[in-house]
Amino acid sequence: MATVTSLGAGSGLDLNSLLNGLMAVERQPLTALQGRMTSVNSQVSAIGKLKSALSTFQDAMAKLAKESSFKVHSATSSDEDVLTASASSSAARGNYSVTVSRIAEYHRMAAGTTYADTGVATIGTAGDTMTIAIGGDDFTVDIGGKTLAEIREAINDASDNTGVTASIIHDDAGYRLLLAADETGSESFITTSFSGSDPFTLGSLNTDRNGSGSFTAADLDAVLQLEGQFQITSSSNTVTDPIQGVSLELKAAGTATIKVERDEDAIESSVKSFAEAASTLFSTLDSLAAKDLKGYGSLLRGIEGQVRGMLGTSANVGGSYSFVSEIGLQTQRDGSITLDSGILADALQSDFAGVAALFTDGTNGIAVRLDSIMDEYLQSGGILESQTDNLNNQLSGMKDRESRLEARLDLIQNRYIKQFSALDSLVSSLQTTSAFLTQHLASISR
Repeated sequence: MATVTSLGAGSGLDLNSLLNGLMAVERQPLTALQGRMTSVNSQVSAIGKLKSALSTFQDAMAKLAKESSFKVHSATSSDEDVLTASASSSAARGNYSVTVSRIAEYHRMAAGTTYADTGVATIGTAGDTMTIAIGGDDFTVDIGGKTLAEIREAINDASDNTGVTASIIHDDAGYRLLLAADETGSESFITTSFSGSDPFTLGSLNTDRNGSGSFTAADLDAVLQLEGQFQITSSSNTVTDPIQGVSLELKAAGTATIKVERDEDAIESSVKSFAEAASTLFSTLDSLAAKDLKGYGSLLRGIEGQVRGMLGTSANVGGSYSFVSEIGLQTQRDGSITLDSGILADALQSDFAGVAALFTDGTNGIAVRLDSIMDEYLQSGGILESQTDNLNNQLSGMKDRESRLEARLDLIQNRYIKQFSALDSLVSSLQTTSAFLTQHLASISR
């Protein structure tokens, strides 16, 4: 609504204050409506916070609801200068001896022919081509009439380049072309051919490493032995599953022992995250019940009751443990959930499968059952989405009513302004007449 400042200018009456007072009374229904809208918006925001806390809790449960979460292993190498190792969930505990005879190499070829410069002298004649093969794939580039630098760029920029990089090196003899495979091993062995004469005389820089008497593609591969007798050949220095579930990254020739063991620290971290997420959830529920979601007490109490009830219920999964308290998850006086790492460590050592089943059993596992409960609230069309939709529908109706009330107030203010303007003119006219009569009577009396 527009602010009016000229009312009463003619009569001197404080009509603006009178108008503001009347409009304040007229605005009371709108003010009350906007207060309710603020409250509903706060409830929508609060339900968003609740959904976030539930989602965080569900994410923490997801790390414990699958059997793979308990099949976490670590692999360490006794000599990381020789190789490093990593383990997946399919790995088995044990110690393994690995001897690296040689690591995989990149095939490199250098030209025997040198040139005095890279950007002036041209090579060959128009139409000459060079075909480069890497493994079973090849590509062809035009080299005739090009400088050494232009040939390098033609190779590197070829859209069908199958895995080789060209460069130029400069020694005392001059400039020469160098080709290097982008990947290691025999699968990236380079060969070249020319449509005309060979302008480079490329030769391998790699050497015979397998004692065959000459360099061959096989010399590019890595070779290692497991337990001193089982040989593995690999084109890559990343060797996957030489031991089931274990990957090796070869660094240099030598011998190292790989130790694969259960990563109980990772499991403890997942259980601890679960406890922290539960505590955060309970704290959020208490905070929302005390302030922004006072009218949702039954909903909030229902969520907390279901979660706490599940944490205190026997899982009946057939292992050594039936309650989460038996593996170190404990409820404190303030309602938070904490983890006693020592109790968990002992439980994992005593009955690892039983601890895993307590969470992952498909029927009675704690994490599996809690995940199902969270879905009731978080899934599309679930309880919280329905509550949010209901509140948003209320807001939509309130916004429509707000627009109507604001339009009505504009009409009322305009009506008051017209009435007060007429009053101002009338009083001003009467004041003028009064002044005239007073002056006239005064002159008669003299």
